[in-house]
Amino acid sequence: MSALLQTGFFSTSRVRLVRQNEVSECGLACLTMVAGFHGLDVDLSTMRRRFTPSMRGAPLGSLMKVADQIGLTPRAVKLPMDELSNLALPAILHWDMNHYVVVERVANGKALIHDPVGRSDWLDMSSLSGHFTGVALELRPNETFERKTQRTVLRWSQLWSRIHGLGGSFAQVVLLSVVLQVYVLALPYYLQIGIDTALPALDKDLLVVLALGFGLFTVFNACASFLRSFVILAAGSALGFGIASNVARKLFRLPLDWFQKREVGDILSRFQSVVPIQRLLTEGVAAALVDGVLALSTLVIMFFYSAKLALIALTAFLLYFIVRIVSFSLERRAQEGSIIAQGKEQTALIETIRGIQTFRLHNRETIRHAIWQTLLTDAINANIRLSRVGIWQGTANALIFGLENVVTIWLAIGFVMQGGFSVGMVFAYLAYKGQFLEKTGNLVDQATAFLMLRLHLERLSDIALEEDDRSFGPSANVVTELKGGIELRNVSYRYSPTDPLVLSNLDLTVRPGEHVAITGPSGAGKSTLLKILVGLLEPDTGEVLIDGIPLTQFGYKTFHDQIAAVLQDDNLFAGSIVDNIAMFDDSPDLPMIMEAAKAAAIHDEIMRMPMQYETLIGDMGSSLSGGQKQRVLLARALYRKPKMLFLDEGTSHMDVANEERVNQSVRSLGITRIVVAHRLETIAAADKVLHLDEEGLHVRAPSGPNISSRLSLKV
Repeated sequence: MSALLQTGFFSTSRVRLVRQNEVSECGLACLTMVAGFHGLDVDLSTMRRRFTPSMRGAPLGSLMKVADQIGLTPRAVKLPMDELSNLALPAILHWDMNHYVVVERVANGKALIHDPVGRSDWLDMSSLSGHFTGVALELRPNETFERKTQRTVLRWSQLWSRIHGLGGSFAQVVLLSVVLQVYVLALPYYLQIGIDTALPALDKDLLVVLALGFGLFTVFNACASFLRSFVILAAGSALGFGIASNVARKLFRLPLDWFQKREVGDILSRFQSVVPIQRLLTEGVAAALVDGVLALSTLVIMFFYSAKLALIALTAFLLYFIVRIVSFSLERRAQEGSIIAQGKEQTALIETIRGIQTFRLHNRETIRHAIWQTLLTDAINANIRLSRVGIWQGTANALIFGLENVVTIWLAIGFVMQGGFSVGMVFAYLAYKGQFLEKTGNLVDQATAFLMLRLHLERLSDIALEEDDRSFGPSANVVTELKGGIELRNVSYRYSPTDPLVLSNLDLTVRPGEHVAITGPSGAGKSTLLKILVGLLEPDTGEVLIDGIPLTQFGYKTFHDQIAAVLQDDNLFAGSIVDNIAMFDDSPDLPMIMEAAKAAAIHDEIMRMPMQYETLIGDMGSSLSGGQKQRVLLARALYRKPKMLFLDEGTSHMDVANEERVNQSVRSLGITRIVVAHRLETIAAADKVLHLDEEGLHVRAPSGPNISSRLSLKV
């Protein structure tokens, strides 16, 4: 038993494992675990909304600030391995130089570690020394700490809103299920009559009548089963489509940084949580109701046959129910671990496929395969842990009901010998008992599945309960004519509340029709500044004004409808060149597409392709060169006939001749242009150059280095 305790099978842990969702929120997850241990029952999503983690990780000082705000007094200590037990536990350990874990207990040369990216496990000191950096964070509740529950729960109704007709389908499923169960209840009685009445009297006529009657009943039952299956299929498809559509709609409306902080495999695994929910709601609810009624009806019939035998079956069921309740927490933990491990494996596989060119160039296919194999091993091990729980449950099930069957048959045959039972009654009772145990077993399975749905709801809540991107706010339907002026007033920005400022108190004015180039060393914040200008990032302080109107009032959607941008991380998609330039418009305007392609200096090359504008460009534009991709992206931007154009290194992959052609085409549009550039040709074409370096943002004339003014921008 001690071995099982140490491996976590029968865990006595008082710390509830919290797994991180974002790649850099291990510290926040650890704080959530420790807070829960002391009585603050809070979920990670609530903590994340209150304390936004940085995409670049959380230093120890940041964790200490967050801990203090939730009422935990932090104390950072540096200690050797042999003094780990002297910590005020649970404590947070610095792990592998870039990670945090929670240590709950130290005993018998081992430590119980809760890892936000994995699972809880006992590690011996030799294994722990390979990860622990020697830095730990003790956390003790202070006078401001409050024991309370702060959880945001996803409601069922939020998943199937705007889905109609489910009530009628559900009623049909229940009605047809009742018809099926009537047949199940009647069949054992047919067996009893045949054995006790027709067989002793050798009454063939009675046997034929019984066979014909129950044969017709069987045909009727098959028809009901056929109809029920189609109703479930239709209702399940409608519900599955509705839930998936609602979740996907919410997913597509989330802020950009939500996606940047999560692995693609984890996002996909969360989205797939709609599948078990849909299946259980369409089939499980009706089955649970009918199974419950049938189990109760069958139990009453069993007591009518023999109270003693019925009590034995009922006791066996209660023992099995206790086994499932005791093992549920283990099953849930193993199920969650399996889902997360499979998400990580899928992330590695997707990234490898996307980056196969880079791995091929560096001869790293073998190393990458080894990394993926490690994650696959973790996923298989997680499935093994889940299967182990199932094996324990199956063994308990076989033992309990096997012994029950032996005792029941022994007593029932004894009753026949004593004259209290007929042989037909024995067969009928055993059939009823089998139905009772089957239906109650199904009922327990459905109840467990419903409890397990909380896990899937928690995973979906990371999507469904997040705030929409601000562009979908009250101003989403505002229509305002854009003239082309943009202004920043006292704008500051940081990646998270615990990170240093990237932009500080920035003021900037761009007049309609003006051509502005932003240049400077890499990492100075140029791309961040451009994303603020286009409304993809929201400044921490200050405001963005469009034609003198705050962007929040002007309307993000209206602004985006009238501008165009080519950013560094823009993508092409599988489809034709027409699809990509028109962004999969239902009615693309081919003359406008060709005009945009000519302005982007890509038309002639498209016309030389075998299928011209219907040429397929492959996944993420894989069939095009870097310069061709960039010009197709620029054509996409110009196709919109924008009144403002933003380019982030928009001509960096072009040759000098094509760059000059593009610059002339864009210049002829007479619209406001703001470009981030390093190439002299692009910079020289600008009316005003803003140079960003460690000293600030300097406004220069395009032709010389004279500084005309200085704007406050700290990096």
